[in-house]
Amino acid sequence: MKIIEPGHVYELRSLDGDGTPETITFVNREPGTEHPGTQTQEVLRALIDRTMHCDNCIRWHSNDKIIFHLRMALALHESRAIERKAEKGYYAAEQVSTSDRDGHFQLIEDNVCMPQRDENGKSVISDAEIYLRKDKNAKAEGKPAQFCMLGKSED
Repeated sequence: MKIIEPGHVYELRSLDGDGTPETITFVNREPGTEHPGTQTQEVLRALIDRTMHCDNCIRWHSNDKIIFHLRMALALHESRAIERKAEKGYYAAEQVSTSDRDGHFQLIEDNVCMPQRDENGKSVISDAEIYLRKDKNAKAEGKPAQFCMLGKSED
């Protein structure tokens, strides 16, 4: 990894190609040096999806830990953002919708990735959906995604 613009632009080593580095650019809103780019949260979402995809290819139990910690990093970034928005008066926390289930801020509940459709209208299941539904018992270790009957497990 090479820092091109501290905090904003990085070159990442590329594998299996001509050696041309990949560039990742984060948004810069600092006066005088502004430019478009992505944000850390979006990169974390990509890393979560990538880890799910890799685990669907070959199961490794520690991918569950990686996904958990990436999700916690994402939650902390979003916590910071919501706190800053409250400090600036962009919303009043007491007016945010709350969940009937637990009384906390309303989130999208039972958020399961809905299947996408291909050009023929056939369902294409996302890596996140496969990861959610697949068998994660010890016999699945080191193998492509496997599925057991809902509510039943071989262990």
